[in-house]
Amino acid sequence: MSLHSFTISEEAATYASTAAQDEHETADERRATTRADAAWQDARGIADHPALTNLDIGGDVKDWHDRFLIRSDHHMPHAVFIACGKGLQSSWQMKRLGGTLEAILPHELCGRFSEGCSKSLATGSPVPVDGSYRDDQRREVLFRSIMMPVRAMNDDVDFIYGAYSHKVVN
Repeated sequence: MSLHSFTISEEAATYASTAAQDEHETADERRATTRADAAWQDARGIADHPALTNLDIGGDVKDWHDRFLIRSDHHMPHAVFIACGKGLQSSWQMKRLGGTLEAILPHELCGRFSEGCSKSLATGSPVPVDGSYRDDQRREVLFRSIMMPVRAMNDDVDFIYGAYSHKVVN
């Protein structure tokens, strides 16, 4: 498997609800978190957690625009981004993959990401995380994310797969 950057047109990320999909909504779901959760569920099949090889990392460039894959760590702020969509790389001013959560994310967001990842690993289930933080220019940023546990080749769950979207409040 090759881990690399994913490209797409530079469209703005959206801020949308992670509420359960209404039966009247179309299959063309707009919410990054809902699409990522559906991909996780599909990759999981009948297992408790999907295997990393079943996630189709980089398979659909458009879907990976707002998605990430993190290698867990006992001290979660030291966890490493090993795959990340171009939209997120741009939003977080990520110069390259391999950076830790604490090195890449704004301080307030790092804390929320760390908590969400830890909870997802502890419960073995998807964990939605949303809220707000201040960016480097002190603007309020509303965000929504989902963290989902993923196993490698063995039964150990040591990756977090997810999606993130945001909106800067004017």
